[in-house]
Amino acid sequence: MFPALIHLALALLLAAFPAAFPAVAAEPPTAAPFVVSGDFAPAGPGVARGAVVWLHGSYDSATETPPALPDWLLHLPRLGYDLWLFNRRRGEDPLAGSGERLLEGLAGLRRAGYRRVVVAGFSRGAFIGLAALARPDLADAVAAVSPAAHGTRTERRAQALADFQERMKHAAGGRLALVLLRDDPWDPDPAARVAAAVASRPAQAAGLLLIDRPDAPAGHMGSFDAPFDARFGTCIAAFLDGVADAGACRDR
Repeated sequence: MFPALIHLALALLLAAFPAAFPAVAAEPPTAAPFVVSGDFAPAGPGVARGAVVWLHGSYDSATETPPALPDWLLHLPRLGYDLWLFNRRRGEDPLAGSGERLLEGLAGLRRAGYRRVVVAGFSRGAFIGLAALARPDLADAVAAVSPAAHGTRTERRAQALADFQERMKHAAGGRLALVLLRDDPWDPDPAARVAAAVASRPAQAAGLLLIDRPDAPAGHMGSFDAPFDARFGTCIAAFLDGVADAGACRDR
């Protein structure tokens, strides 16, 4: 009898004074192959503003830990997004296979109840992340920063561009933030990639945020420089969050 009375009293207190009993972060749902980032405590799909999935670039997974997160990405968990990581091992990261695994994880996040899902990636991770453009039911927005997956050799450039164009042809909706920086040896043809991105959504101009070779920063790793975050971090996050249009980063 007494335990029942105690439970009833607690229920009445929670109903009468909800602000005095802040919500406790729920156990994160299962969304294999993703793992929750240890840098931010997840709120869970019922509380979080949404979920953002980060895909790192390639690294020597036999001797190194996954690369540090870029500063610009951290604006999203600060807005209330749970941060998930899609950590892939070098040598076990085929473009098609990893793209399929990405979609499986996104489906898990949707089933868990996240209201908004964002995919963000750099280099090879960005290229894999483009697979989500074909499934706007699974991802509301995609950020592809310096997408690359074919190396820097001249003879590989035609294939690299063709594979990028193929992903743009399959884009079915959702928002896309595409970042291309100057002097990137991994970019086979920046102008042609811009044209492919624009052609992929002629009726959705507001759905494409294009940061096309700004004067600074430059290079394949330029998005990890502090000036990139200072210049573009806030506006990219606002665009991915759906509260700003494609002009969010204009004149920056």
